[in-house]
Amino acid sequence: MKITELILLICGGTLFVCSLVFMFMLFKKDKPMMKMIWFMILSFIMMGFSVISKANVAGLFEYEKAQVLSDVESLTNALATCPENEELKEQLAKKVDLFVKKEETVATEKPEEIKKIGKAFLALGNDEKAISYSERILAKDTSNQAAKDVKKFAQTHQFIKELPKYEGDKRTMARQILINIKELQESSTIQEEQLLQLKKMYREQVTDMRKTETQ
Repeated sequence: MKITELILLICGGTLFVCSLVFMFMLFKKDKPMMKMIWFMILSFIMMGFSVISKANVAGLFEYEKAQVLSDVESLTNALATCPENEELKEQLAKKVDLFVKKEETVATEKPEEIKKIGKAFLALGNDEKAISYSERILAKDTSNQAAKDVKKFAQTHQFIKELPKYEGDKRTMARQILINIKELQESSTIQEEQLLQLKKMYREQVTDMRKTETQ
């Protein structure tokens, strides 16, 4: 509790007690007590200032958060249809960063929020941030399917990009990528356009890998 809130609580409590005493005295003398009622109302406001201010701040915070999330969803959908649009990417990146900063101040995230922010990270192609975000969610809730799907998509995207330079068994890695893609097809978090892009990228890498092997 802040010092200001503590002072208001003490003053409000003192005013409340004094109001009760004066009201009792006025009652015994059969005099009007209306002025004392106003003092009592003031004392309640002073004592409840902390709760009232926090409620207003919380309401404003949720409103702003909802507005930012709405913008994130709109920009994500737009970018899914125009993946090369740099202006959309820049706008979406700013909105996502703003939302994540606001989200870090709360203890838990709503499932729909996780899905939308996860989709945004994937639309931006920022695998590291998508994985980091998913892991932060999973650290709080290990069963969160949306976070698992976002993490798997980002990791699979990384695997595909690294496949040509992979020093281990490339065929085993390619099979694992294909398994991940099939599992992601059942996800309600991943957009169809994102999954199609992942499949296309996978086919291109496998085709190039086969050409290299035959040379």
